[in-house]
Amino acid sequence: MTESIRDELARLTLELCSIPSETCHEAQIASWVQARCAAAAGPHAVTRLGNSVLCEPFGRDERPGQPTIALVGHTDTVKCAEEQPYEIRDGRVYGCGASDMKAGIAVMLALLDRWRELEHGRPVWIFYDGEEGPAHGNGLGPVLASGALPAIDFAFILEPTDRGVQPGCMGLIHATVTIPGVRAHSARPWQGQNALYNAIPFLQKLRDWGRREVRFGDLSFYEVIVATAAATHNSRNVVPDALDLNVNFRFAPGNTAESAEAELRALAGPECIVTVTDTAPAGDVYADHPLIADWCRREQLAVLPKQAWTDVARFTTNGIPAVNFGPGETGQAHQAGEWASIDSLEHCYGALRRWFAQ
Repeated sequence: MTESIRDELARLTLELCSIPSETCHEAQIASWVQARCAAAAGPHAVTRLGNSVLCEPFGRDERPGQPTIALVGHTDTVKCAEEQPYEIRDGRVYGCGASDMKAGIAVMLALLDRWRELEHGRPVWIFYDGEEGPAHGNGLGPVLASGALPAIDFAFILEPTDRGVQPGCMGLIHATVTIPGVRAHSARPWQGQNALYNAIPFLQKLRDWGRREVRFGDLSFYEVIVATAAATHNSRNVVPDALDLNVNFRFAPGNTAESAEAELRALAGPECIVTVTDTAPAGDVYADHPLIADWCRREQLAVLPKQAWTDVARFTTNGIPAVNFGPGETGQAHQAGEWASIDSLEHCYGALRRWFAQ
């Protein structure tokens, strides 16, 4: 691989980072990506669905018998840090969303620019919005339900994966667990029951729950239940009669949101009120899928569990095998001063280019 592709990928990542695209504000970057796709493959190959962009340069009657492969990336970012640098320095691209996942979008676009040179398979490109927000606002759901895509045989989601392949993903539940008490004046607390103190047994259960290993072959996923926020709704001089805890349950592939919810309710006990506010399914594990198994061995790619949720789950629940494989560093996601290494950009681009050349 020449130095020029490194420079191209780095410049493209920085350009993408310079386009603000916080969740719910993706119109500008969607228009930019749409124009870029139309320039590469022609306007006839591009479909805009809200702020999601699909690109299908190959006709559906071309390459009969070849697998249809989706290259998938979200264009939105979390709210950017105020002191975020935007520059290329010391082998890294600095910018909001650099690792999560403007670097992945850059690799997708670099491959799209060379779509005529991709000799194997029938790739389609999916750029979507709303991944960093709540599940109901995720743009991939409407895309998969739209009928605008051909039947997909396999999907690569270009989330950062530390140069490995990460099959499957964790499912999640967010729930409000309300611990009741009895209201009283704070000068006479013995007349009430402080919901904060009543919550101690449940909080101790969460503290002691630790993590639970679930194995798929050589892969270990870890289920965890964590309290992430607490709130009362009383004045400062009132003993609270209720404490609301946000509890996040991350469950492994093979588990379901329904069984995880039942476990959480049992853990909370009958004295607590559990209200589920958000759920997302776990993603099935396709570590040895025939479309990637030999490729993983040739590329000497580490196969690692995805200890988080990604849109791999949306594909696998729709019966489409998928894995996470993208540039960037997982530890940089959502960080102030976020960066992606140029080595990871080159590595991901080269590995995918060779998949389409096999």
